Amino acid sequence: MTITASAMTTIARHTVNDVLGTLPRSGIRRLTDQVMGSRDMDDAIQLGFGQPQEATDDLIREAIIKATDERTLGYTENAGMRALRNAIVTKLAARNQINTDIESIFVTPGATYGVAVTIGCLINPGDEVLVPDPGYPNFAAAVRHYGGVVKFYQLRQDTGFIPDLSQLTALISPATKVLIINSPGNPTGAVIDAGMMEQLVRLTRERGLWLVSDEVYETYVYGCRHVSPLSFTGNDHVVGLYSFSKSYNITGLRVGYVVTRHPALRRALLNAQELYISCAPSISQYAALQALADGGAYPEAMRAVYQQKRDLVMNMLGPYAGRYPDGAFYLLVDIGFTGLHSDEFADRLLRDTHVVVAPGATFGPSSDQYIRIAFTPEVEKLMAGLTRLKQFLSQWPIAGYEDHR
Repeated sequence: MTITASAMTTIARHTVNDVLGTLPRSGIRRLTDQVMGSRDMDDAIQLGFGQPQEATDDLIREAIIKATDERTLGYTENAGMRALRNAIVTKLAARNQINTDIESIFVTPGATYGVAVTIGCLINPGDEVLVPDPGYPNFAAAVRHYGGVVKFYQLRQDTGFIPDLSQLTALISPATKVLIINSPGNPTGAVIDAGMMEQLVRLTRERGLWLVSDEVYETYVYGCRHVSPLSFTGNDHVVGLYSFSKSYNITGLRVGYVVTRHPALRRALLNAQELYISCAPSISQYAALQALADGGAYPEAMRAVYQQKRDLVMNMLGPYAGRYPDGAFYLLVDIGFTGLHSDEFADRLLRDTHVVVAPGATFGPSSDQYIRIAFTPEVEKLMAGLTRLKQFLSQWPIAGYEDHR
C-alpha cells in the first residue's frame, strides 16, 4: 500500500508534542487518583502528597473576601502587582539577605510554572541541564519539553543528599547551560549550607552556567539556616524560585515568584509572562500581599509544628527512618532491603494497608530504592499511617533489629 504525500501530511497534523504525549505520569498523582476514585479507600491515609493539612491563616481568607468585595479582579501588570513586588523586595532583604529591586521580581501562578517558564527562557534545543537525582520530577520534564538534554547528578544518602562538586565538575560539557539546585530539598529534606552554596555560585559563574535555585521550602528548616545563592556577590547568573504555597499553606491559590537581576533574562521572562499568562491571578496576588504583612509569624508557627512532626516520624519509624531531614517536610525511606521496586512497593502498600506514599522512581533514575513520606497529615492520621507502614515493612527482616512491632 502506498501512502501519498498528502496523506502523510494529514497523519502528521494529528500528532502531539513528543514529550508531553509520552511523559509518564507522576507516581504521586497516579496513586492519589486511585484513592480519590475508589469507594473502598475511605480509610486511606495520604503520606504521599506535599500539601499541609493545617488551617490557612484567617487574615489571608479575609483578604480574599475584601478583594472580591472591592471587585479588584482585573489584570495586573505582567510581572505582578507593584505593591506585592515591593513587599517581596522587602521580604527578600529581611529573610534572604538579598538586596534587589522591583524589576527583578516576576510573580507567577505557582512555583511549578516558575520552574517551567524559567527553564524555557534559559535553554535552546540541545542545551544540557544538570538535574538532581533524587529531585523534583518537573525539573527534568520541563527540560525535555523545551528540547533540552537532562544530565542527572546523583545525591547520595551517605553524603547527606548534598551536591558533590567533583561530580558536578565532571558532568559539565561545552553543551551544559544550567545547573538546578533545590534547598531545602524535595524529596530529600537536605539543606545546603553557606559554604557549599558559595562554592556552587562560584563554580557556575566561572564555568559560564546559569544557577537555578528552587527555594520553595525556604521556611521549613530545623536547627539550621536556609541560604539563598542570590545573597552572594557575583550572582547575575543566579535565578531564585519561590512560592507562597507551602510557607503560607495556600497551594490552591497558585502564587509564586521568580527573581533575577540579569537584564536579558528579565526581558525574556516579561515576554513569557505576556505570552503564557498575561499575569498571575489578581485574587491570589492580594492573598500573597496579606501573607507578607504578617512579618513571618505564620511560617514560623508552621515550621515549629513541622519540626515536631519530623521528630515524631523519625521516632516512630526507628531503624527504617534513615537520615534526619534538615528541611522541607519529607523523608526518604530506603526500601532496598525489601527487594521491591518503589512502584511495586507503593502499590502493594496501598492495596494491603490503604496508605499512600510516593515511589522513589518518580524522583529520578537512581532513586528506585526509596519511597518518600510527606509528614503533612494531622498528627493522629500521621501516627496511624506510620504504624501501618512500619507493620508492612516488618515483613522483611533488618539485620540487627529484632522487634519490628
